[in-house]
Amino acid sequence: MSMPPLRPPPGMRPPDLRAPKAKRRPTPGAGRLPSWRAALEGWRWPIPFKAGLPPWGGRWLWGLVPLTLAIAGGILAGRLILPATAEQRLKAALVEAGFADAQVTVRHAGWGWLEAGVRLQPGLEADTALVTFAGLVPWGQPARLALTGVSLDAGHLNGQALARLTDLPIDHVDIGSAQLIHGDWSMPLALHATLDHKAGDGAEAGAWQGQAVMEPAAGWPALAVTVSLTKTADGPALRLAAAPGATPMVSGTLAAGPKGTAKAELTVTDLRVRDWGGPISAHLVAQGDGDRWTVSATAETPAAHLALEGAKPWIGMQGTGTQAAMPAAPWGTTLRARGAGTWSGEGLLTVAGTAGGGALAVTVAAEGMTAPELPLMAAFLNGGGNLTPEGDGAWRLDLTRAAQVGGRLRDGRGTPVSLGWDPGADGHLTVAWRGGWGKERRGHAEAQGALVGRLGPAAAPLIAGGTTGLHIAADWDAGGLSALEASAASVEAPVLLGGTLEGAHLSAGFDRANRAHSGQLTLDGGRVRGAMLPPLALAVTLSGDPAATLTLAGQARGLDTPLILGLSGHWIGAEKRGEAAAVLEPLTLSNVPDLSRLLPGAGLAGPVQGLGTVAGRAHLSWEQGHLTASGEVRADAVSLASPSLAIDGLKGAVALDGLFPLHSPPVQHIEAKAVRAALALEDVGLDFQLAEGRVLLQGGDLAWAGGHVHLSPEEGGGFSATVAEVDLAQALPAWAAAGYTLQGKLGGRLLGRFDGMAPVLAYGGLQAEAPGHIGYADTTGAGVPVVLNPDHNGKVALVTRALADYDYQALTLEPKGPILTDPRARLLLRGVNPGFYGGYPVDLDLELDAGDLSATSAAERRQ
Repeated sequence: MSMPPLRPPPGMRPPDLRAPKAKRRPTPGAGRLPSWRAALEGWRWPIPFKAGLPPWGGRWLWGLVPLTLAIAGGILAGRLILPATAEQRLKAALVEAGFADAQVTVRHAGWGWLEAGVRLQPGLEADTALVTFAGLVPWGQPARLALTGVSLDAGHLNGQALARLTDLPIDHVDIGSAQLIHGDWSMPLALHATLDHKAGDGAEAGAWQGQAVMEPAAGWPALAVTVSLTKTADGPALRLAAAPGATPMVSGTLAAGPKGTAKAELTVTDLRVRDWGGPISAHLVAQGDGDRWTVSATAETPAAHLALEGAKPWIGMQGTGTQAAMPAAPWGTTLRARGAGTWSGEGLLTVAGTAGGGALAVTVAAEGMTAPELPLMAAFLNGGGNLTPEGDGAWRLDLTRAAQVGGRLRDGRGTPVSLGWDPGADGHLTVAWRGGWGKERRGHAEAQGALVGRLGPAAAPLIAGGTTGLHIAADWDAGGLSALEASAASVEAPVLLGGTLEGAHLSAGFDRANRAHSGQLTLDGGRVRGAMLPPLALAVTLSGDPAATLTLAGQARGLDTPLILGLSGHWIGAEKRGEAAAVLEPLTLSNVPDLSRLLPGAGLAGPVQGLGTVAGRAHLSWEQGHLTASGEVRADAVSLASPSLAIDGLKGAVALDGLFPLHSPPVQHIEAKAVRAALALEDVGLDFQLAEGRVLLQGGDLAWAGGHVHLSPEEGGGFSATVAEVDLAQALPAWAAAGYTLQGKLGGRLLGRFDGMAPVLAYGGLQAEAPGHIGYADTTGAGVPVVLNPDHNGKVALVTRALADYDYQALTLEPKGPILTDPRARLLLRGVNPGFYGGYPVDLDLELDAGDLSATSAAERRQ
């Protein structure tokens, strides 16, 4: 039987049964190096160990030294080898995903991570990419990716780039800030996105899913969406859905289509943007590829509707009104707006590429625009030109074709008004804008061409004017205008009352340090000429701060007359109101050698002598979007004398409550002792009103040809004249001057109207109150003189023989035409001359002209 092995009791060590080794003695005189143990004899560890260290502990401590050296060598090798190795591993993964031209610039690297700048392809790059590898480089694959400073260039990206992104061997992506770029245009975008790559089987295998929050710009809300990027038979598809509880709600799809096309559809609801009335709902649909595409978008707010249409290539639009008409272009878009905030109406903006590819062709049109800020109850706008980038953030606008703006005034009558720009054959209007917006903005504008404006209907404007040889140059910066120069060969404007401003020069200076008088605008060298005004030399200064108060001061002085007009006014920018006044200093007419120079529009044949004084004023005010005008003209003991007109004792004051056209309150009154023109009138007193530039007679009395005339208003702006006790001989002064005797009294009723300022008789007649006699007493033997115009009355010799001794039973005189300048009349007679035609009755129907009715011209035309 076998015995179990003997074991020592617990706690006792077994005895060492090995034979002791014999000590070897060194051979005397042998040349050997001392052992390393001997070399370290006497050296002591700096760290004292406690007693009781096991015998194997010493051997472990001696092995720690080479281990430490190995770790330090590994770290040094990692710093030297890892960056290049990690760069190669990341670039290989990008090339394998399809980004053959990928570039990686390593900044820092470690065991399992890498920080670098990455450029996947032109238009897709990141300033900083932090990559985490699945294992230790160079054996691991990229697993997690964090990107900041992402740059997306819309001009280079396509669906293929999205497809390659889905093939990246990465399980998780974090994206920080980004920017969108297209050419010289860029938009910063605060973007925070987290995406996970789904592995395994099923419909979502290989898809990227996650969440994203975008903050487009200041004033815009953050957009929170869930993101899904999957592959389809045609390519990748990106789907967006609103995050639970997110406002606004965003959803849409960006999917690759057949033959390299793509389609995008995006819907946004309940979007609220600062300074825009909300909420906003929008829908966008776009499809195509780089060579052919279409886009359609709409946006709705409670106060506005926007619609965008675009295509490449683009054939333009045809139509009238707000429909722009432009030729075919490489691409183009149209933006149509209906209403915006407090504005209403419809506008159209069209932008199209040009054949050269640099400039943009732009047209703008709008109609039916109304807003509380507008001085018009309805406005329109149209124009077009080229917008060209000049680099360094600069743009140049060339208005190469005619443009027009206008509408209907808020004056209670809706008077049409318009202002247009016509560059002409060699004209232009250019605007160069640099430095973007805000404090860095600056620009330059230059124009050469003509302005054309009118007040009233296009077919028959009340006032029309414009410019010739106009040249304008202006510079501005964030503080406002910094320089302005303008000149024109001639300017016609409503404020000139039908006159023309010739050779005017406008200049401006600015003092930004003095806000009270920060700018000064000076108009000098101008000469005003026209039908309503005498020649004037104009000098005007406008000074102050446009945002606070502007002050107008100046003078218009007659070039060859003592006429002086004082000009003054002010503008309060904060209240958007202002006023201007022109005061005619009392003018003594005796100091003017020829008054026809003061009244070029009166049609007076000079020279005209005068006595008495005249004065007047005109006042314009602008407040709450309304332009009002008023004025007054006063005459005191005025007398005028000319070959065709004589006025004696004219006095009165005419108040005006409108200047464009002339308008006055009812019942203005003037008086004159005598008015001698084609007809001679005495003791004239008239009550009238000026409306729409013409006279509405409201009453009056005057004496004519020894009788009395009473004037009364009629419907439609006309008047009636009730005539009594008119002497026939005084009514035909040329006949009486020729030696005829005319007996009879006339009375009746006439109807007329005012053509502008001139009275015109249209209907009615004066009848003899009783039978009378017309005869001629020949005391010279020359026979009966011919006073009738043969052009109107045929064989006047027979008529004058009949009238040499004519007893009429009935006589009617029918005056007509402009009675003060070129009166006409029809004379109907029924009677008998005993010595003519055997005493048989003779009826006469005669046409009389100014030579028969006016003594002033009878001597010149009747011999």
